[in-house]
Amino acid sequence: MTSTTPPAAMRREPLFPRRLFTEQAIFAVMIWAGYSLFVFVLTFAVSLFRPITVSGWDLAGQPAVWFAFAIGCYLGWTVLQLYVTHGGTRRGFLIRSVSFTLAYGLLLTLLFMVTYWPEAGIYALTGWPHQPDDDGLYTSLRDLPMLFLQWLLVFELWAIGGLFVSVAWYRGAVFGALSILFGLVVISVSSFTTREDIGPMGWVGRLLPGQTGPLPAAIAHVVMFVLLAALTWLIVRNISIRGKSVEPT
Repeated sequence: MTSTTPPAAMRREPLFPRRLFTEQAIFAVMIWAGYSLFVFVLTFAVSLFRPITVSGWDLAGQPAVWFAFAIGCYLGWTVLQLYVTHGGTRRGFLIRSVSFTLAYGLLLTLLFMVTYWPEAGIYALTGWPHQPDDDGLYTSLRDLPMLFLQWLLVFELWAIGGLFVSVAWYRGAVFGALSILFGLVVISVSSFTTREDIGPMGWVGRLLPGQTGPLPAAIAHVVMFVLLAALTWLIVRNISIRGKSVEPT
């Protein structure tokens, strides 16, 4: 009997990876619960030796963006191979990965913002000033729209950045090294447009307009997100999948 199963390229690939998102969302909530508890305990421990003058959770945002980066790396280093070797197309992988990073960045932003509320209660009880670590798009932790905008832009960019860097390293060491250098430029632009901080590459700041704010920051991050997604596609579209045994999931 002749098989009527359509080839992989002809099958319809879902635009959004619901199963992957559900699994990683559960993982994010678990990490968030442990990390937020750790930050609260650490803040209390620090208060025994010095006055608390800023939000500990606001400070915790700097390590938190690396979690978004790591999840992006997981997509490019592991999910790419699994997806293609199980019949998916490289184009389908990119579309699903970009939609995933958009949704996941939003999830991380909401989890991050929610944690400011119990922290505000703790700080009110202890008499500590609940202030941001540094001026950015928001100058007060009560400025919820700017708080949401800044962390959404940052989490989204770091997630797609992790995807870009991981597929570049998957393709080869030269691509990987170049992706790191380009990533430093992206981080510098992001830092400059959200916190007026030049970041790790000072010369980048001299190429940017002096004025920062919500609109320039949003435009810069959207442009960089699209650019990273486009560069990721240029790397992925004809990438060779490494031959190693993969067990079906």
